[in-house]
Amino acid sequence: MAFNFSCALSAPLVNLVLRQVNDFNPVELRSDQDLIKAEQDAARDFFWGKKIEALTNKFSHDTQKAIQQAKQKGASSWVTARPLHAHHTVLHKGDFRDALYIRYGWPAPFLPAHCACGAKFSLQHSLDCLRGGYRNLQHNEVRDVVAECLKEAHYAGVETEPQLQPLSGESFKLKSANKDDEARSDVKCIGFWTRMRQAYFDIKVVSPYARSYSSLSPPQFFRQAEQSKIREYAARIREVEHADFSPLVFSTTGVMGPQAQKIFKKVAEKMSEIKDIPYSVVCGWMRCRFSFALLRTTLICLRGTRDRKGKAGKPQIERAVVEARIV
Repeated sequence: MAFNFSCALSAPLVNLVLRQVNDFNPVELRSDQDLIKAEQDAARDFFWGKKIEALTNKFSHDTQKAIQQAKQKGASSWVTARPLHAHHTVLHKGDFRDALYIRYGWPAPFLPAHCACGAKFSLQHSLDCLRGGYRNLQHNEVRDVVAECLKEAHYAGVETEPQLQPLSGESFKLKSANKDDEARSDVKCIGFWTRMRQAYFDIKVVSPYARSYSSLSPPQFFRQAEQSKIREYAARIREVEHADFSPLVFSTTGVMGPQAQKIFKKVAEKMSEIKDIPYSVVCGWMRCRFSFALLRTTLICLRGTRDRKGKAGKPQIERAVVEARIV
């Protein structure tokens, strides 16, 4: 294939040489070659797409789903990044091994048979289990990276966990709307979509292997997750706060949902102008940053310690200070 493509690409120039043409238009020659290259790229993509599809069909359903996730934009950022401590792109050997097992849907080695909560332990259970607070840790890590990116793009008034105004008789059409007086969004800034208008963002990290998403394609489960956030917050923020609302959905594999992609393209454009860096470079850097944030917290969920209840009592600090005469 490579030899045939090379011959076809050089054919216009070879014809000029054989005809001994003294004058020719290089723009026309480049135009002809660009057309040939476009056709060859399409043919190459079709050929290798069929090859990959044929190989993928030989695997189990779980492995096929893992490969489908690994092919999504952003899921391979951590694989291709050079390990550098200065940029926090280093994984130790155990983390790297676990990351590869997760990437291809293989059961990670040396896992406990049961969780501290008593349930059978697995990767998906580690992402669902509330014991240890690791789910909140993953959510908060992504929230903080979002806030840092907005600050670096010089958006004003960036705030994490902004409290929404308490309701005073307002009603909403959807029963799923958040009516809690202590309700908070995840991140807020000023002037994102409209000058001097506040914009609120709420984050959701979903696992594509969760039971509720297992039968859905990536576009379907991202849309479902985004809609759940919109039903919960959009009406309240629009009608009470008179502000804009956008859901930011990420998968544990490092992929951004459609709304998140749209938002961070806008952030990358502004950051590119501010720092005078090519837009494509900023996009790659941001994807890598989120990829490592999601990967590291997923690995912490998988390997983190979850203590059993009742093993340790509350520390008797005052009593110890008095009895031991601690100064």
